[in-house]
Amino acid sequence: MCAQANNLLNVLWGKENLTSVINFDSLQIYQKSALGDDIKGELNFSPTPLGIGITPIFDESGIHNSKNFYTFPLEKLTFSSSGGVVVTDQAFFETTHEFFNIYFGSGYSRKIENSSASLVVMPFSLIHKNANCTHNGIFIFAYNDNTTSNAVAQISSETCAYYKFDYVSVFGTTFSKQDINFENNFYNYHAWNKTVADTAPILKLYSSYDIESPSFADNRDFIPANVSLYGLIDGDAHYSSECTTRAGMYPFCDQLLLPSYSLAKSIAGTLSVWLIEQQHEDFSKKKVSDVLEECNSNRWKDVTVENLSDMATGNYYQKTHDLDERSSKHLEFIYSATTNQAKLNLACTMFPKRKSPGKEFVYHTSDTYILGAVLSEFIGTDGENYFEKVLAPFFKELGLSEAAQYSLTTDDAASQPYTGWGMFFVRDDIFKLSNFLHQKKMSDQSSFLHDALNPDDTNSYSAIPSANIFYNNGFWSRKYEKGEFGCSSETWIPFMSGFGGITVALLPNNMTYYYFSDGYTYSWDKAVRAANRIKPFCKEKI
Repeated sequence: MCAQANNLLNVLWGKENLTSVINFDSLQIYQKSALGDDIKGELNFSPTPLGIGITPIFDESGIHNSKNFYTFPLEKLTFSSSGGVVVTDQAFFETTHEFFNIYFGSGYSRKIENSSASLVVMPFSLIHKNANCTHNGIFIFAYNDNTTSNAVAQISSETCAYYKFDYVSVFGTTFSKQDINFENNFYNYHAWNKTVADTAPILKLYSSYDIESPSFADNRDFIPANVSLYGLIDGDAHYSSECTTRAGMYPFCDQLLLPSYSLAKSIAGTLSVWLIEQQHEDFSKKKVSDVLEECNSNRWKDVTVENLSDMATGNYYQKTHDLDERSSKHLEFIYSATTNQAKLNLACTMFPKRKSPGKEFVYHTSDTYILGAVLSEFIGTDGENYFEKVLAPFFKELGLSEAAQYSLTTDDAASQPYTGWGMFFVRDDIFKLSNFLHQKKMSDQSSFLHDALNPDDTNSYSAIPSANIFYNNGFWSRKYEKGEFGCSSETWIPFMSGFGGITVALLPNNMTYYYFSDGYTYSWDKAVRAANRIKPFCKEKI
């Protein structure tokens, strides 16, 4: 057993102070140990940490406040360990903490060598309230019979462009045994785990194919410290990077929590419209003002659900890309308005009418929020929002993780999903979504989703002309001109994009390239060309 592992156990049992962060690689030794004892109950945390270390790394917006770390976001955690697997009673916790919500994935328990105690290691994340910024780490404690040790919480990576920090703390704990039924929690975990696709190292592609190295998010356009995860999906094959952190390799790469940011516009927005149109064929043609009272004004006259999805409502200040999005009123809508009514009051009134709907693309997250409000209002959910009623059950059928079946919502009785941001994934969710979207892309059945995945000059709005980027039905696309890749015609690649440096690009030949990063890098042309070397895009060459 390495010295650091011994030191960790002494810290947990209060024999030593923690003097440095935990190297995640040192935890590998425990995964080979015997399965931990079964236990279930409630873990209570001391109100203040016994020890704490905080190192701000980057704070673009001046939001760092050490006081946000002086209490743990949870007072208690209900958990169960069975057969070496550890689950909690829920994954996402919307807390009373001023700054952070918290997420727990499924961990493991293992016997400690030469001891009757067991060690628990779990993935956990701190998530900004009302935002998608996600800081990932591990949570560790030990138990022996009905006694628990101190708990160590450590954050050593993030997907958050404007705020980065290292954090480690030690909290005292007490344990109360409780007879709680975790049967569904374990069933859901094991059912999901059986469907997780195997991954191969993405670096293997360089030796298997004649690809210029580096071509993916390992290329010089990216700062390695800003990359959370990247991968290439080739049908049933999933090639993935490792999950690097500032403290070694993340031990739960399959469960690394990935924020959606604006991927949600394509997934929550477009997929939900498509699902509802299975029952209500012309829903995308529905007028917003006929459904939503807050948008029942002249500026919304004749604006349809599809116009919202296209961000072509005709209501805007300036056409220049991203200026409206970064305006003070729009930032107030995103960060300061916390109730559905407050968000709608701003979203429906902040931009003046400039053109008839369906004429001009102008990027507004508020448009997609209104779309979500229309979705909830239209289906009349009796207390459930559209995400809970329509989208989450569909994701469960697809085999997506519990993380993907959750969305940030407004802080009121409406609990309206943000729709334009606020979702979360793990990497296998991207694999399953990729396979589903490619299936719909290749389908010969026209639909709202099919049109989004098959962009062309007739159905797409020019979004960023300098980069040949277009937008339609909640999806971006990039047009490569005739002659690129040796093709005799244009090549259109639909993609999803998220704030800070997130891309999921649906390539030809049932391939998908993705990366989650936070250095404001949007660069994937080299990956497209690498994919073309693996499977040439065009059958008809010039």
